[in-house]
Amino acid sequence: MHTTSYNHAHDRAQLLARRHERDLHWAKERRRQQEREAAEARALLAVSPLRLARAALWTAGLALVAIGGAWVAALALLGPAWAAVADGVGTVLVLGVLLGAAVALGRLRARRAAARTLLHAREVRLSHTQYHIHESVHSFIDARVDVVNTRDVVPA
Repeated sequence: MHTTSYNHAHDRAQLLARRHERDLHWAKERRRQQEREAAEARALLAVSPLRLARAALWTAGLALVAIGGAWVAALALLGPAWAAVADGVGTVLVLGVLLGAAVALGRLRARRAAARTLLHAREVRLSHTQYHIHESVHSFIDARVDVVNTRDVVPA
């Protein structure tokens, strides 16, 4: 019966190699994620701001028309005593729609500004990630060499 003692150095070298392999995969995935983000930013900036704002503007416009129609109907159906209440409710609804449209347009503007910032910083971010990939590759290769070098040779 042939038994070999446990090789602590080989085990540590394998653990280190696996850690460096995970680091390398993380860095490569981070690079892919940055490329996806840059592509999304370019696509967002390629579309005209008016086209992006079209849905918010149409929604606000239709809501204002509906509120206006309901307001006119309420003033016609209700008596003069309820006119002040109808005016108050109509004013609050119109202000709510206008505020909602302003928020939607502000978010759109912020998204476009963030996309511009991301594209301006793209090269710096990619070079930093490339540095991590480069370091991880070399660390992984060194760790794999240590795994091979610490392996017990079983005599035949």
